[in-house]
Amino acid sequence: MFSERVVERYRFTCARCGEHSDDVYQATHVTDAFGDTFSYYSHGGYPCEAPAAEETMCPGCHCGPVHVGLLSRVALAT
Repeated sequence: MFSERVVERYRFTCARCGEHSDDVYQATHVTDAFGDTFSYYSHGGYPCEAPAAEETMCPGCHCGPVHVGLLSRVALAT
């Protein structure tokens, strides 16, 4: 089994109004003996869904869709 702990920075961009924001998530990516990968996310110290897992509404125009893009990934020391 392989496990990697990382900090991932995402950009959220509204397709309607163009407003964007960045946010940071902590993630643990685990690959099991069969080669399947599972990811566990937290935000602000609390478990959460993956940043792109649910449909996100824009905080500016309250519409969507909001596109989610990974900006950076930094490995944490184990």
